[in-house]
Amino acid sequence: MATDMIVQTIPGLPSRDQLVKLCDAQFIEQLQINQRGTSHYVYRSFNSSTPLALIKFSEHVTLSEPRTQAYIFHLLRRDPSPPCKVAEVYVACKEHSLGYIVMKYVPDIPRIVDAVQWLLTLPPPKDGKFGPVGGGAMRHSLWRDDRGPTYESVEQIDIQFNNVLSFQQLTVNLSAEPICFYHDDISLRNFLVSGPDLYALDFEHTGFAPATFMNYAIANPRRTSAPIVQHIVFSDSPNLQGLKRATYYFK
Repeated sequence: MATDMIVQTIPGLPSRDQLVKLCDAQFIEQLQINQRGTSHYVYRSFNSSTPLALIKFSEHVTLSEPRTQAYIFHLLRRDPSPPCKVAEVYVACKEHSLGYIVMKYVPDIPRIVDAVQWLLTLPPPKDGKFGPVGGGAMRHSLWRDDRGPTYESVEQIDIQFNNVLSFQQLTVNLSAEPICFYHDDISLRNFLVSGPDLYALDFEHTGFAPATFMNYAIANPRRTSAPIVQHIVFSDSPNLQGLKRATYYFK
């Protein structure tokens, strides 16, 4: 049974059918990579690269959420000096098992994208250690519960991955890649905007490793990272398929 909540319409928004088809395709794609839960999708109108709206969809989204969001949005708009801002809700609906909220696109995402792009250019520490600075166990979604081992060399990484991949007649050559910064949890909650300043707050899932580790984070983003990583520009890696296969063994 379908239910709708239309708060504000703007030109270019998807129709109900388009919204459902678009998000269903995204939901199925997430299930294929074993990710479930709330997702966000940046919607662009036809023939335009400019973001028009942010779509939140999930099995857990109900119409009570956008009703509350819309109520608070209108109260804040009446305040001449509001302490915070809330994204305006355009449309919300419930179709079968999924709920959808179409809201105003918040343009802080481009600032976060720029910040991440800069972080990806950082040189690795001179001590040659991998993972977090100073060495230690890697925190990355390649492994169960994001808990990886401690590596002393790229060759050690190659040996472990190739041992796992030998049954699938695949190999990786991470030793041939540049060592770069990776960020495996580029979620909005990990960045804080304070006036003109943007702060990166969480470095738990970061470190330095062969470039494919960042490729994997972009190709298989966490649900909360999807609105940002889809804008990240990063070179493709021939070793990505190997990491995708290996993660099934690690988890």
